[in-house]
Amino acid sequence: MTAIGNYEEWAIRVSRLLELIAMDNDAIKMHQEGNSPALIVEQYQRLRNDHLEELRELLKDSGMTIQLLNISNAA
Repeated sequence: MTAIGNYEEWAIRVSRLLELIAMDNDAIKMHQEGNSPALIVEQYQRLRNDHLEELRELLKDSGMTIQLLNISNAA
C-alpha cells in the first residue's frame, strides 16, 4: 500500500472480510445448535477459514495479524 487510494480499497476489503467471517460464525453456531449434518458445519468452517486466510494476507502486508478467539464462554 503506497497510495492513499489503496488504503480505502484495502479498508473496504478488510471490512467485508470481517463481515463475512462474522456471518460464517453465525451460520456455524446456528447449524451446530440445530443439529445439522456435520458436513454442513464443516463447509461453513472451511469457508470461514478461507475468509480468515484472505484477511491474514491483507493484514500481513500492513504488518498486522489477526487471531480468532472463541469468547462465547467469557463471563
